[in-house]
Amino acid sequence: MRVQRGRAVLLLALERDLGHRLPLVQHEQEVLDVWALVDALLNYPGAAQSLVRILEVFYGNSLSVRAFGSLVRELVPEPWLDHDERRVLHELISALERSDPGLSHLSCFPMLYRRAVGPAWPLLDREVHSLHDVVALLEEIPENGDGVPPLLAFVSDVAEYAGPRSEPHFRDWVRRQVAAHGLDESLLPGRAPTARHEPEPAENYLVVECAPDALEPDHYLVTAWLQVGREPGATLTCADEALSINRIPDLLERLLTAESSVVGRRGPELTIEFVLPRPLLDSPLEQTKIKIGGFEHRIGIKYPVVVRSLDRMRLAAVHHGWRHKWAWLCGNAVDPPVCLVTRRGEYDHEELFSRLSAASPAVLALAYPPWGDGRAEEPDEHWVGLLAGTPVIAWCRDGRDPGQFAREVRDLLAADVMKLPRRAMELRRKALSNGRDGPGPDHLGLHLTLLFDDADRIPEPYVRLSPPA
Repeated sequence: MRVQRGRAVLLLALERDLGHRLPLVQHEQEVLDVWALVDALLNYPGAAQSLVRILEVFYGNSLSVRAFGSLVRELVPEPWLDHDERRVLHELISALERSDPGLSHLSCFPMLYRRAVGPAWPLLDREVHSLHDVVALLEEIPENGDGVPPLLAFVSDVAEYAGPRSEPHFRDWVRRQVAAHGLDESLLPGRAPTARHEPEPAENYLVVECAPDALEPDHYLVTAWLQVGREPGATLTCADEALSINRIPDLLERLLTAESSVVGRRGPELTIEFVLPRPLLDSPLEQTKIKIGGFEHRIGIKYPVVVRSLDRMRLAAVHHGWRHKWAWLCGNAVDPPVCLVTRRGEYDHEELFSRLSAASPAVLALAYPPWGDGRAEEPDEHWVGLLAGTPVIAWCRDGRDPGQFAREVRDLLAADVMKLPRRAMELRRKALSNGRDGPGPDHLGLHLTLLFDDADRIPEPYVRLSPPA
């Protein structure tokens, strides 16, 4: 092991035995080179035991080999997987990587890792070059509360993304591990191993939070997540530098055009959610323009765009009512009752709060915008609706004739409210359509803000951890 050429031969044999390459950096100093190899042996389960077997083949039962074998048996835990099964898994992953030379599959594994380990475990805390690294990390994480090893949950999900040629092989591998370890196959995360149909892709959400900066009131700390279905979100950016609101378009353009996990998402559907403090809730963010291929367009005509309340997420005291009203709305989404307020001061605030605190109505429509920055700290009808737990609030930013707004919002809120973000997008598209008697600049689609606050998808920083976390 002292000579670099000898180490190269042993490393090649080790990688062949493991079924994958080891990400080793060559160093000019021999001691650093050996230390990099030792580090790899500790990071990849089964690698140290494999090296012992290889050394015994090369050098027999020499004193140094016996001493190294004793050290490994004493200090390195026995891996969870059988050597042959681990090698089969890594060979399947290598085949998947060869079939996807663009490495688009790498965009999904942070989300699959998060799904497998749950919110109590940290995000990937070491440099990850490939799915081999993720598998090595997951093999060392103990099973979760329902008895499912995170590695099996992860591989079961990878099978869904592997395509029709590789999926059966990943499924067979999972079934063998379930049988070998005496596990309950039904506990795996919602996947039927024998299913042959293509699963329906889940909805994708690009969540952008703008939190006020303590030092500069007109600047915001921006965090962005990509969330698939109701799984924990994968962080895309978490800026240390506070940004002004006019820099949000540049960030959005980068996320939508250059962020691999967004561009390479499995399903085509994408909803953009802005989590905003009260002073920003009335900002026309759906009118934000981005440029793709030299063409500039508003995001609100390509994606459903909604806003969510940062202040309510931070105010845990109102979460019970919010969740209760959202659950009621999910079960009564077709043509639900709507609380329509056409004039400021039409209701006393306490009277309005009393009406909205019941499970129904869970939808509030206002013909006028919230108060501006100068009175943002005072309660208005919008703030009362948020405190009452109302999950859906729609309003016109520039004010509206009461009768006209009542007619427009009645058409908008008809049918299934769960599809309201998409109908709002269609309304924004219609506002830009041309024609002899086509819509003009006063069309509601150019002035509508939709707060659509899913109480089942609160970002993790605002969710109370439950046992065992």
